[in-house]
Amino acid sequence: MGDVQVLRRRIHELRVENADARKFVPENALVDVITRETIRPVVSARFPLDSAQEVTNTVLKGGRKIFSILVTLDNVGCIQHFIKRDQLQARPIDSLLPFTEIDLRDILKDEYIADCFYEAQWGFCAPVFTRKTIPRTFDRHVVLPFLRKEWIAAGAYGAVYKIDIHPDHRPVNSDTATEFVRKEIALGDGTYDNEVRILSTMQCLDHPNILKLLACYTHNDQHNIISPYISQGTLRKYLQQEKRTTAHHSETFHLIAGLASAVWAMHEFVMSSDHPAHKGHHDDLRPDNVLYDGSRLILADFGLSSLKASPENSNTTFKGRQGYYQAPECAELGHPYNEHGANRASDIFAFGCMIADIVVHLAKGPSGVREFQEARTFRLQQITFHLFHKGDRPNDAVAAFLEQTARDFGSPVFQDIVRLINTMLDTDPKKRPLARHVTTKLYDATIAAFVEQSKPLFANLKSSPHAVIEHARFRSWRGSFDASYYFTLPRPTTAAAMLESIVDTLRQMKQALEDIDLAIAGDCRTFLDIRRMNTELINSLPEAGRAAAETQISTIILKMIRSDPDDAVYDSLRTAFGDSRISRLADAKRRILEVEGSSTSVADVPCRVLSSSSGFRLRDRKDVGPFKLARIHDESTVGGRLVLEEVIKYHEKYRRQKLLPRLSKLAELLASPNLPSELRVPPFYGLHDNVKAASFGLLYDLAEVYQGDPASLAPKSLHQLLSDRNERELPDLERRYSLASDLAEALAALHDLEWFHKDLSSHSVLFLPTSDRQPYWKTQPYLIGFHHSRQTREDFSEGPLTASQDRSRERYHDPEYLSKDNGQFRRFRPEFDYYSLGILLLEIASWTTIGAIMSTHASEDYQTFAMAVIEEKLTGLQFSMGSVYAAVVEQCLTGLKQSGVVVEEAVPITAQMNLAVRKTITGPLRTLRSHSHEEDLISTAQKRKADDGDELPVTKRWHM
Repeated sequence: MGDVQVLRRRIHELRVENADARKFVPENALVDVITRETIRPVVSARFPLDSAQEVTNTVLKGGRKIFSILVTLDNVGCIQHFIKRDQLQARPIDSLLPFTEIDLRDILKDEYIADCFYEAQWGFCAPVFTRKTIPRTFDRHVVLPFLRKEWIAAGAYGAVYKIDIHPDHRPVNSDTATEFVRKEIALGDGTYDNEVRILSTMQCLDHPNILKLLACYTHNDQHNIISPYISQGTLRKYLQQEKRTTAHHSETFHLIAGLASAVWAMHEFVMSSDHPAHKGHHDDLRPDNVLYDGSRLILADFGLSSLKASPENSNTTFKGRQGYYQAPECAELGHPYNEHGANRASDIFAFGCMIADIVVHLAKGPSGVREFQEARTFRLQQITFHLFHKGDRPNDAVAAFLEQTARDFGSPVFQDIVRLINTMLDTDPKKRPLARHVTTKLYDATIAAFVEQSKPLFANLKSSPHAVIEHARFRSWRGSFDASYYFTLPRPTTAAAMLESIVDTLRQMKQALEDIDLAIAGDCRTFLDIRRMNTELINSLPEAGRAAAETQISTIILKMIRSDPDDAVYDSLRTAFGDSRISRLADAKRRILEVEGSSTSVADVPCRVLSSSSGFRLRDRKDVGPFKLARIHDESTVGGRLVLEEVIKYHEKYRRQKLLPRLSKLAELLASPNLPSELRVPPFYGLHDNVKAASFGLLYDLAEVYQGDPASLAPKSLHQLLSDRNERELPDLERRYSLASDLAEALAALHDLEWFHKDLSSHSVLFLPTSDRQPYWKTQPYLIGFHHSRQTREDFSEGPLTASQDRSRERYHDPEYLSKDNGQFRRFRPEFDYYSLGILLLEIASWTTIGAIMSTHASEDYQTFAMAVIEEKLTGLQFSMGSVYAAVVEQCLTGLKQSGVVVEEAVPITAQMNLAVRKTITGPLRTLRSHSHEEDLISTAQKRKADDGDELPVTKRWHM
């Protein structure tokens, strides 16, 4: 009997007093007290050997509470009555707790012991809150495991308490919270069921900006909702703080963006593809219902909210909430108690009001918020209002105050947010943006603000080539980042999680940049963390964005390469990129720059120079458009090697001296072993110096790329294919997209190497047949016609007419380039090349020549002809090729200066056009090519299934 007394004392000592002065045994406290060693003597003294082992195992496998209750009642032997009632179910007997008085009397067969057990059991049955969201109803005897409670506030529906839950009874996944809030709601209040339903549903998203529901129950005629305690209080308290809570305005914008993602998640509730979509609205967005935990704003108080299946109408009756944030459609100012319909657009208006107060607080503090309130003041029917509207018309003081605040603050990002607020506060609900669009704009603004922080930090390290390279990678990511992509994803929480990861990386990068010691900035290992974070940012982009970032890195870095042998950026490239495309491009650019400005003679040209005096001969010449197909006969060739020649005549000695330096540099470019594949140039054979014919010839080695019988070689230009089109063998849409993308990439790569083509046309695109059966347009295109190309910084220019010597090819030139200024042709600019590309893209779309397309305008002057192309052909192009392709052609023909592309100040001026090209021309064409290829693969797979008898063929559709 001594063993029972010792055990009873130890159980008694485990009790803890709660906030209501009632005692309970914590959930896990019995594990260390009720062990096999402590209960064996107690059980052995009361049960025969054949039963003692089973009783011991039953207690240790889930019967400690019932056993402990019986120990305190000195009736351990009664445990066999509970075991006999288990119906041989695989469950612990403690799971039957708590018992009713009737059940206990039936089990124990002794009314006195049953009553004693009933009273004692409550001290062992304190609830464990495990984030189960279905509401429970507690018996009035339940002992709640709240060690402390502190009154916080009294709302319209009941009191709010801060509570401390015993560690054994806290939710195991409550985000390490140690303090909690219990909100009481009167028993007859209908908002309880609605709030629990909304909160329970929203928990499925696990959104960081939506209040967590930890438990909901009814006890002692009060409904209760338990959630984590938010230490900083409500947004209203935040707006009353004199000291700015966040260190930089980017953090404030991040707070707003996170809250916006929560509103979006509620407006477009999607849990997974297996569950039906819902739409809802909060209906009571105001600072009192938004909490602040020091790092994020949290949406709370869903008692008036609505959440319905998507096909249902989202309108609900406005609940008459008072305050400054009610939307104009929710109440008439002359009849404030009239109820009107509220919907998601009403939330957007209220959210816009909150954002306005937050940014005013950011700029001016709490006094500014009060000043803003006074600025909105107006009187109507002897009533003073501080609303953000005046019923059916805007409150003009709102826009005026916000615009002045934005000007005073000075940040472009701040101004962007003010413009967004103005759209959210439109008095017409139909003109307000959707929550997904608001979230997109706010996250984009947040990321722009974080980028602003990093700019001066990178600038401080510009003496380090490793910092310069990483800054280029950072700028390429920023230039390729498009927040709208993340909001095409099926779930708002997925988009928010990805963008939160980006923001976190930007925070880390800022800290890493601040921690770099300038004294060791020359060591590449110093930038390992920056390099890793840049890689994370670029990898967060979609596939098209990553490709765009890669091309932007090339553009930015290539503009930094110099001919100086001590060029630290060039020397550091392989450390950063290894043997990559960028490194090889930089090698080619470096060799080109090394001969720039030199007074080159034939003997100095670094590539192969072929002259008649050395026995070199070209025979069997045949015209291929404006070019010559011929065979080389010299000491090194047997039987004649096939080449294509571009002939450049000079007629006089002076012009020869001008041409030679430019052609030598061009030959250096074309002969480079690291010539980028995007240029699509045939292998360069050499520069033919034909003094006798007063000409130079650029020779391309066709035998190296041609796979057929050289005797039947018949290369054709794109112009020939367009002129002699075969109606039975026209290229499909996918092939035309692919050809357009290839040519745009080739021109952009040429400009990256700081070269102009100057005579781009369908004559300059060459196809080599690979078989007699395959159409020419199914082979790889090659770009030629470089006989008048030159470096972008070269002054020498022959003018467009001399360049082409073919009046029909004037239609490929920008009319501004064809015009003269004081009797002289204008200097060539990069947009002139892209105008030529635009005409070329138009030909590819129609698969005919520009002359045939514009035959009715053949006699018109350059300017009139160019205007007719834009006015008459772009609309039809949208129909045949899609709006994206038409927009690219329009960009080419109207000038990239209208593209609206914003580049950073740190980007060299000469690189800005190239970046604009990547964003508005090559990028969209690459996307079209990729999408059309995917459609083609799907169509092919469907056809194969149909051929196998699995299904009927499906007509392929192209979605723009």
